[in-house]
Amino acid sequence: MQLEDEDMDPPVWDEASALASVGGDRAMAHNLLLGLCASLPQELGLLRERHAAADLSGTAERAHHICGGAAYCGVPALCSRLKLLEGRARAGDATGTRIALSAVEAEADRLLVLVQTLS
Repeated sequence: MQLEDEDMDPPVWDEASALASVGGDRAMAHNLLLGLCASLPQELGLLRERHAAADLSGTAERAHHICGGAAYCGVPALCSRLKLLEGRARAGDATGTRIALSAVEAEADRLLVLVQTLS
């Protein structure tokens, strides 16, 4: 099962990928996804703080960290946006980082809305 917006590629959530990460344990995959979603507001806040402080290195590190969790949970669309953010921040592109951060926030919002349909 994939939860996705018709215009989005990659999917917002890829259950097969999430299940592969946890050896097929559906309950664990869902619990990890819910945990990721619960942590997103705080994680996004840290990203915003680092960006506002012009800490591009810290922004890149935090994006990399969040992407690891998103990848493990089968959330490829968010991970894709986080990789873009990380790349822009590592390149020292403050404007590109701001734009990429907005895309991460929008993708996180999409994920949170779609995950509510799982409950």
